[in-house]
Amino acid sequence: MTEYVMIPLTPAEADGRPVIDTGVSLVGKAGSDFVCAHCGRVMITAFDIAAMRPDMVYRCGTCRGFNGAPKIK
Repeated sequence: MTEYVMIPLTPAEADGRPVIDTGVSLVGKAGSDFVCAHCGRVMITAFDIAAMRPDMVYRCGTCRGFNGAPKIK
């Protein structure tokens, strides 16, 4: 399992894009963990990075920061 840091977004960058509020934690079935770029909390656990939509904004349930999907290298 790999841990990725999300890409930090400003409210202006998130405006008009679909937003998923991860709440306490968003849990998948298998894959990697994703850390909020603003507060460092693991906000998505066991999720397949290939299933993340690049236009989606992921809002941290702790700090309410906006995050984008990390780039796949």
